[in-house]
Amino acid sequence: MNLYSSARAQQGMVLVICLIMLLLLTLSGLAAMRGSTLQEKMAGNSRDSEQAFLAAEAGLRNGELFMTTAAAVASGAFDITGTTGLYDVAKSGVNVDWRAATANWRNSATLSGVAATPQYLVEKLPEVTNKGLSLEADQPLATMFIYRITASAVGQTTTSRAVLQSTFRR
Repeated sequence: MNLYSSARAQQGMVLVICLIMLLLLTLSGLAAMRGSTLQEKMAGNSRDSEQAFLAAEAGLRNGELFMTTAAAVASGAFDITGTTGLYDVAKSGVNVDWRAATANWRNSATLSGVAATPQYLVEKLPEVTNKGLSLEADQPLATMFIYRITASAVGQTTTSRAVLQSTFRR
């Protein structure tokens, strides 16, 4: 048996095996790059939605701060059409559709790092009687006004939007 002739017959097989291994390593590297790109996009989207939430939270706080002012309780401040972002649901009997393009919003304080200024609207709900406030028989039951404040904001891009609501008693 001639060892030299059998080695000569297998010449080039190492090259084919090396090329296959190189192809597998290339595919593995491409898959790792694609995975890291996807994770980077997910992290960016998460940050953008968090920015939108924080901006909506700031808008909601500005709406609540506005409700503590004297201008908020002025007799003509709330109306059925809500031209100033202050809706009187008690008179109209219809809740405001904040998703509609026709909804009137009030601008909140300007924030840096977001694509648009956060906005809010306030709905004056029907007056309610607070039955648990007084136990005296000769005293009339106290009434109170409740307001629903809706805030909307976007993040660093306009593709993410956050909407928050709170109720406010005055």
